[in-house]
Amino acid sequence: MANIKARGIIIKQSNYGDGHRLLSIFAEDCGIIKAVSYGALKSKTSISASSQFLCYGDFNLYQGTKHLLSVNGCEPIDAFYPISEDIKKLSLAAYMSDITYGILGERNADNDILRLYLNSVYALAYRGEPPDKVKTVYELKLMALGGYAPKTDACVACGNADIAAFDFEKGGAVCTECTSAGAAKINDAVRAAISRIVSADVKKMLSFNANKELLDYLNKISEKYVSVQLDSRFKSLEYYNSMPMS
Repeated sequence: MANIKARGIIIKQSNYGDGHRLLSIFAEDCGIIKAVSYGALKSKTSISASSQFLCYGDFNLYQGTKHLLSVNGCEPIDAFYPISEDIKKLSLAAYMSDITYGILGERNADNDILRLYLNSVYALAYRGEPPDKVKTVYELKLMALGGYAPKTDACVACGNADIAAFDFEKGGAVCTECTSAGAAKINDAVRAAISRIVSADVKKMLSFNANKELLDYLNKISEKYVSVQLDSRFKSLEYYNSMPMS
């Protein structure tokens, strides 16, 4: 039995028993951990406020004899409230949480991915970045940090520099000879955009301009790449795509 202090952000929440809330907290040096906030649904105090989706703060956790941790308290740092006021942004944040969980699972520490998640949430809440831009960049950066970086400098199958398409199963650009069914045609602008996003520092990853046509195409590529590489379909993505742009 031990007391644990962890700085993190709540990336998932659900009701748990009578009046409690089960939280998935993405924490520094811990990864994604689960903890129960007892009484969170019955209280209108700070316990309830600090058990909300996207609450970022310093959590006081207790490890008892059971597998699950319990939340003894939290000193909030930010709640990113502008996201909760915009259904499009909120649904995107939920999707980002789902694919992050898909990459990391539980209790696999990765502070680089945590930094990526926090920077992306901050951009959604306070920087006025278009949700589709944040989505595309997050998808590609997450895949790169998670070990699935798409290769765009040459054909992933044969090394040919004459690129014709993006192959989702092979993991990057392919030439005409190596193109297979289901690959998406790409040009130099698309290649350059993917390469820039994947290699950019997290602080500068959104510092680029792209017209709507290019951004829409990048969106289709990045979301399909995530789905194919993780072999998953995400309901949160379907919900996000069903929402009109705010």
